[in-house]
Amino acid sequence: MKCLRNELVLMFLQTVFIVSIVLVSVIPVSCKATEQGIEIIGGDYKSPCLKNINVLDNKTVKLEFTDAVSVRNVVVSPFIKNISDSQEHSIGIELSSSLAAACGEYGVIESSQQISEDGKEITFLLENETQVGLKYEIFGTVEDKAGNSLTFCVPFIGYNPSVPKMIITEAQIKYAKATVSGNVLYRTEFIELMALEDGNLAGIEIISACDGEKGKFVLPAVEVKKGEIILVHPRTKETGCINEQGDDLNLAIAPFSKDGVRDLWSKNENSRYNDSTDVIYLFNTVNNSVMDGFVYAAENLTEWKTEVSETVDLLFDEGIFKSKDISAAVLSKGVSPLKSLTRINASEINKKVMNDEEIDFPIVYDSSNWSVCSVSPGDL
Repeated sequence: MKCLRNELVLMFLQTVFIVSIVLVSVIPVSCKATEQGIEIIGGDYKSPCLKNINVLDNKTVKLEFTDAVSVRNVVVSPFIKNISDSQEHSIGIELSSSLAAACGEYGVIESSQQISEDGKEITFLLENETQVGLKYEIFGTVEDKAGNSLTFCVPFIGYNPSVPKMIITEAQIKYAKATVSGNVLYRTEFIELMALEDGNLAGIEIISACDGEKGKFVLPAVEVKKGEIILVHPRTKETGCINEQGDDLNLAIAPFSKDGVRDLWSKNENSRYNDSTDVIYLFNTVNNSVMDGFVYAAENLTEWKTEVSETVDLLFDEGIFKSKDISAAVLSKGVSPLKSLTRINASEINKKVMNDEEIDFPIVYDSSNWSVCSVSPGDL
């Protein structure tokens, strides 16, 4: 009996010993040798996150992380359309351009790095200048003090030093399919813009609260002149939807395009913008600022939906909206496939621009300057 008791005690002690070893092996605590001795590092298995990317000039790009990091490896390379942005290519057909560059195949842009004092910002100094409007990407791996790593591949656009001041002058938010003289016509949404100065459109985005980031329109690298009108069509539904990025402005023949006015089209075929309540704004990705924006709402709406409210807050913080109240919105009542939301003082602003008169920018939104009018793409 005594022997049995001893065996049970021994088995219990062995079990405690084994469990202790297992617990020690999984408890998130590690140590490392330093000049001062052993430093205990608390368990941290959460990888650092990439917060933001800023293109500072044509040879400088800054990445911001949530934690202090060190660079393990990094490659900067051109972004190749339909390869870099294709999951199929990345997985089974061909490496993205940065991964191919990392393997020594092609496209490496030599760079050096500078890390901020707190270790949360890495500035990449490129040996060669990026080209305005062209896409590039940075592929790399960083590591925090606890040894947690993050591998990332992030795209960026070649720096544009001459982003022009722009405003929205008309918004057609309704879509319609109509039959005219036996022919089916698709009247799709459009946004009319006006340039307040010369410049290049690269880095400007049109975003709506309801569509979000996935539905934004990224303007191409096109040179424009002050006073110029640009028609942006966020949906393609038929032939004649031709991008006019060159000198010929008479190529597009689809409904709501206009000869002599630059038409830019998205390949997207889905609806854009909410039919009754939304916020549409211009965003300058070069300096991360809102250039212009306006808000419209249904007549019987008493409060903002969450996604719209957040965007209203953004434009309020930027100083473009002076009120967050829904009563400050222009009413969308009366908008139809042939009636749009129009900035009724657009021609007055155009005259000031062409006469080189000074205009406060960004222009503060005022619902009294917006109204539902007959659709007039390309005409202020």
